[in-house]
Amino acid sequence: MKKYLMTLALALAASTVAAFPDKPVKIVVPNPAGGPVDVMIRVVADKLGTLWGQPVVIDNKPGASGMISITQLAKAEPDGYTLGTVIASTVTIVPFAVEKFPIDPLKDVQPVMMLARTPFVFVVAQDSPIKTWQDFVRESRQRNLTLGSWSIGTAFHLVWEQTAQQAGIKALYAPSATAGKTLGDLVGGRLDVALDAPASSRGLIEGGKIRALAITSARRFPGLPQTPTLDELGLTGYAPQPWISLMAPAGVPAERIAKIHQDVAAVLRDPEVKARMATLGMLVDGSGPDALARTILEDRREMGPLVKKLDIRLQ
Repeated sequence: MKKYLMTLALALAASTVAAFPDKPVKIVVPNPAGGPVDVMIRVVADKLGTLWGQPVVIDNKPGASGMISITQLAKAEPDGYTLGTVIASTVTIVPFAVEKFPIDPLKDVQPVMMLARTPFVFVVAQDSPIKTWQDFVRESRQRNLTLGSWSIGTAFHLVWEQTAQQAGIKALYAPSATAGKTLGDLVGGRLDVALDAPASSRGLIEGGKIRALAITSARRFPGLPQTPTLDELGLTGYAPQPWISLMAPAGVPAERIAKIHQDVAAVLRDPEVKARMATLGMLVDGSGPDALARTILEDRREMGPLVKKLDIRLQ
């Protein structure tokens, strides 16, 4: 009888996994429609919907540094039919920079998988006297430079602070609300250097308006193959690449998480998807829930003290 019951339980579990999903799946996204993260997840959702034979619907919930989106995710039914795109800063930077984070990012949501990593690129105007990374390091020690990028408390800001410490660089950080304004100020001579995403810089680099000094990826980025990595330039083993993940409400059964990971990973291996993500400045990852959980803990151990040291306060 005991053997029969065990066999029945396994059969029921297998049936549950095989049946999933039998209705539409929703993915909550913390970014507005049309941006790189939104476009990427829509590409994945389209392929996933074909694979599952069910619609995969995108629900954009931008604002509050990702807190609106992740709160909605945490409150959803833990059945696997609501998933969320979560960017690194939402769980590794923001909780240390606000007075009260609305959920417990280690208990109220659970990792499903790492979707992609997003390297950043250091760029200068084409006519800048700073021609190389070494020039940047040297000039920063001899005169007051300005470096422009995204708002205070974003992944861009923290990557800059980390890199400055690693390389011994000094520059006044000039935050901006858009990449367009930062790059406009760079080309217009109002900034010495900018830290940007390949997706927004690539056109200006290829058009000869700006020049790339270095990229933060572990290996050369396919979209900018002539740009050296920081590792190549002497910062051995240093490759800060913020990530984009897929998470679920806490409590989704392990076998369902495993199926979602398996199917999304298959989509990410599609050459068409990989090529599209490269044009968006992203590197496909695909690692599972355990690896993502470790990454979150490691990044929080690093970012928590840095946020405190810089006295970052987000509203």
